[in-house]
Amino acid sequence: MCCGGSSEATAFNEPATVELGPNEKAKLTFRPKQSDTEFFLPTLAISKRPDTVYEVRVDGTTRFGPANIPPTDIDDSTATFTPPLIFQRKLEVWVRNFSSSTKSYHIQPVGYERAGGA
Repeated sequence: MCCGGSSEATAFNEPATVELGPNEKAKLTFRPKQSDTEFFLPTLAISKRPDTVYEVRVDGTTRFGPANIPPTDIDDSTATFTPPLIFQRKLEVWVRNFSSSTKSYHIQPVGYERAGGA
């Protein structure tokens, strides 16, 4: 069982790493694994780097940023959205490196999806 005692909930923890050169940007898209679900995202951790802009969109709507700091740093991984962000189709994480050097970023969404919604 996961996430509030529901046997229908599936945990989600999918870390990813991107390397961005000077003035490059990346968009990472995460989608629920099951159909007809709602996705609950309390934590989104991203490497905190100078000269970087972060943005988070759920189902096409910007819910964080653009900001010069991430929702939470990968070393903290604390709950950042209370109540959690909820979406049905996709989570998009945008990271833009405005520096003159190449940087690596770790992105880790942690949450759960529940069949049939809440």
